[in-house]
Amino acid sequence: MKIDSFLQLFVVKERKFFPLFKQQGKYLLEAAGLLSQMVNQSGEEKQKLLYREIKIIETKGDDVAGTIYNELHRSFVTPFERDDIQLLTSRVDSFLDLINDTGKRIVMYQPVPLTEHMKQMVDLVVQDARLLDELLDNLESIRKNTGKILEICKRVKVIEHECDDLYELSTVDLFGHVKDPVMLMKQREVVMTLEEITDRAQDIANIINRIIVKFA
Repeated sequence: MKIDSFLQLFVVKERKFFPLFKQQGKYLLEAAGLLSQMVNQSGEEKQKLLYREIKIIETKGDDVAGTIYNELHRSFVTPFERDDIQLLTSRVDSFLDLINDTGKRIVMYQPVPLTEHMKQMVDLVVQDARLLDELLDNLESIRKNTGKILEICKRVKVIEHECDDLYELSTVDLFGHVKDPVMLMKQREVVMTLEEITDRAQDIANIINRIIVKFA
């Protein structure tokens, strides 16, 4: 076998990760969109149907993450350091898991009045999902689009700060107006999970920032 053909085999193996990252991004986008529909629905049955769709996507996301881990164990050459691929995959999967957890809590804790602060936090989750989808879609061209990717990472950080502010406002509002301790607990769990989703998005942006630094 010629040396250039031998090296091409490694290039092909390296590239097999990128379609998997891209698929993860699409699942984030789909699940976040369904969650947005959930919080803007007043009907319990419709919310349950939307949550079932989120659960299906979350299961598919687990399968993709598992495939990435398997490929990581089998591959001699990887596009980034193995630890970074493993951590990135885990954090993206966690983002999707937390969307699923939010939907589950809304369905389990019925009735849960969804406040304007909660809906605004979900809007931020949707924005994060769009940005993460773009980041994962551009991983293959990370060397060529470094500036664009870093700018998206900055936007993710801004969203995380905005969600922190909404979390604080929501917490103050809940403790000031919700008298039923059980309902307070239910609503607070939803708010806490939403805030955690944007934290996870920031983790993902930080990992990608670190990958860029290693390439510099």
